[in-house]
Amino acid sequence: MRWEKLTNAQRSGLNQIPNRRFTLWWSPTINRANIYVGFQVQLHLTGIFMHGKIPIHESVVTDLCQIFDQELDALEVETVSPFTNHDILLFAAYKWNISKPSLLADSKDVIDNTTSQKYWLDVQLHRGDYDSHDVERYARAKFLDYTTDNISIYPSATGVMIGIDLAYNLHSAFGN
Repeated sequence: MRWEKLTNAQRSGLNQIPNRRFTLWWSPTINRANIYVGFQVQLHLTGIFMHGKIPIHESVVTDLCQIFDQELDALEVETVSPFTNHDILLFAAYKWNISKPSLLADSKDVIDNTTSQKYWLDVQLHRGDYDSHDVERYARAKFLDYTTDNISIYPSATGVMIGIDLAYNLHSAFGN
């Protein structure tokens, strides 16, 4: 089919998908230092700002719930409950020993005498740009922001913030 014989609708339809792919692929480079063209929309129940919606947050939470359901006995978990504001809440069959907050990659966890029977997991999707794609710093900052304020909606003091950078395919977690 020759280009001259296409209608305007066909031309725009052929251009739509490659342009979206280009924008999604190059946006970390184009959007340097938080300079964005147009307006941003926050995706529902996520920490990500984009121009389009992707269903990855719900699928990540569902996958985590399925993994916890398969490992109930090994992790001494009584129930796994998905929630809207903090994603997943685990109830312990026994009391868990809790460490001080640290990064996922830290090998030296400091276990103190704190125990808990509730543990929350919050998945935060992040779209890093070329200048700032440090997902470890993002997860740590979000955890401290959400747990040190006086209006925290988390059901217990123990939990973990999981950060996933969609642009650079990185992940990290910070918590107890």
